[in-house]
Amino acid sequence: MSKEYFIGVDVGSASVRAGLYSLQETRFIKTATEPISIHRQTFVCHQNRTCETISQSSGQIWNAVCRCVRSVTSKVDAHLVKGIGFDATCSLVVVDSNAGKPISVIPTDVSATGFAGNLEPNSERNLSQTREHAFDIIMWQDHRAKSETDFINEALQDHIALKFVGGKVSVEMELPKILWIKKYLPNVYQSAEKFMDLCDFLTWKATNSDYRSVCSVVCKWLYQINPEQPTQQQWDPSIFTQIGLEDLCQNNFEKIGINVRNPGERVGNGLSKRAANEMNLPENTPVAVGIIDAHAGALALSFCSSPTYTGSENHTPLSRLSLICGTSTCFMISSDRPLFVPGVWGPYYSAIIPQSWSTEGGQSSAGQFLDHIIQTHPYYLVNLEKMGMNDCYSLLNQRVKEIAKKDHMEDFGHLSDQLHIFPDFHGNRSPLSAPSIRGLITGLTLDGSSEHSLIRLYIAALQSLAYESKWIIEVMGEHGVRVTSIAVCGGLSLNPLFVRTLTDIVGKPVMLPEIQESVTLGAAILAATASGTFKSVQTAAAAMAGKGSLVEPNPLVKAYHEKRYKIFRKLAKLQFQLMNEGLPDSADF
Repeated sequence: MSKEYFIGVDVGSASVRAGLYSLQETRFIKTATEPISIHRQTFVCHQNRTCETISQSSGQIWNAVCRCVRSVTSKVDAHLVKGIGFDATCSLVVVDSNAGKPISVIPTDVSATGFAGNLEPNSERNLSQTREHAFDIIMWQDHRAKSETDFINEALQDHIALKFVGGKVSVEMELPKILWIKKYLPNVYQSAEKFMDLCDFLTWKATNSDYRSVCSVVCKWLYQINPEQPTQQQWDPSIFTQIGLEDLCQNNFEKIGINVRNPGERVGNGLSKRAANEMNLPENTPVAVGIIDAHAGALALSFCSSPTYTGSENHTPLSRLSLICGTSTCFMISSDRPLFVPGVWGPYYSAIIPQSWSTEGGQSSAGQFLDHIIQTHPYYLVNLEKMGMNDCYSLLNQRVKEIAKKDHMEDFGHLSDQLHIFPDFHGNRSPLSAPSIRGLITGLTLDGSSEHSLIRLYIAALQSLAYESKWIIEVMGEHGVRVTSIAVCGGLSLNPLFVRTLTDIVGKPVMLPEIQESVTLGAAILAATASGTFKSVQTAAAAMAGKGSLVEPNPLVKAYHEKRYKIFRKLAKLQFQLMNEGLPDSADF
């Protein structure tokens, strides 16, 4: 068999990563990473509410994509690259009608620091004309459209569409962001030629063909699929009319996507001449319809094989819960029928595994939350700040083991005694769907600056993420979601203390894939499908997903964590009361 290569490109929140996958060697033979900027700006919006915009530049991201692709293919015959696939965060890209030039989504005059030349402030209207890298992306974690989200949920309260997003549209989805642009940046709204999910923008940029992924539109845009007859797929004009976006219905929904296809299908004629030159690849190299980043990771994890755990049920790709642990954490699982879970997104048809339904829980902030806990502690600021975060976590993990051994503890989890954290510092995605809720720490002492206080806080933070994971899994189980095994990938999965804590608290074995780049692998699986090398996404995933190893729970700490879990649930209820949110109908504390 002649050598064949596939490229997977993953655009995360803080970096672009490309991997060159060898079908013969069944692994990534080279990866490359490029950082990307995040622009944050605070301003006073309507009703004197302080808002934060979180934006990125599609131009910078695209340039990083091309550099990564050139890097991973620099020492191979480019003609042996048989396909390329993209995944990305579910961020909104606004494409200007002025020859596809970027158009700013920042509401005030700003200085674009972080880009070449330290460009001077300019007016909103001129940003798109004068800056190569205008901030034209509203990131997934941008919560500026909170009021618009509330309005949409009120307007659509009796619409079946909400049933497929856990009962509520999330502030992280795209329609609230577009409505916000229409209200507060009307010139941008009128100038926009396209509104695109980032994964769809990348395939359009690569091919000049405007294909939209079923994954992006059903998960983030309220695109409707009939659960009784899934081949019946459409944009529903009544949704847009009820929320004040009826003009998006014009020309058969041209601005938000006419051509909706499944992930892994081939996009147009493949790489355009321009994109091929930018990537140093042959023109017409097959390009796959894209996918959201977490869904790409779930695709790879679902088909990864692992040893059998004594007493466990047989695993199938439709019963493994995948945790994609990055800036946020996504809880992804597929099933052969639609399952509806309050506070959990979905069910979505063909968003991960073709012809299957998926549900998606999540933590809005996970790795980001843990970094924040560490980086704001006085001991870190004085003693550890000059270290990279990877080295910092390695040092903390080593100290945890040493202290636990010195104090003759059977498990390091006891280091957090009497210290408890509710981790939703950036709102709750699941199971409460409450973006305005905030975090809580109880049990602090006057020892707030020592190494020991940092370690206690670190362990409590790890446990809080795991307790919330247990809560999400329990709620999913109460509504028919069957979980026989768990698999993890992403930055947090590389932290052995996090994996141990998760395993012990959830009470199920956790699988770690041998191919750690699961998200990039998911994109490469789509590339292999689009190339025609495999007849379906499922056969490509089965051939490429690889193997994994298991971390089994420690039964000796079960009782300890059960006690702390009850306290965690009380904290969640208390925090709702403190935030004056009012308890949702689905809340069961």
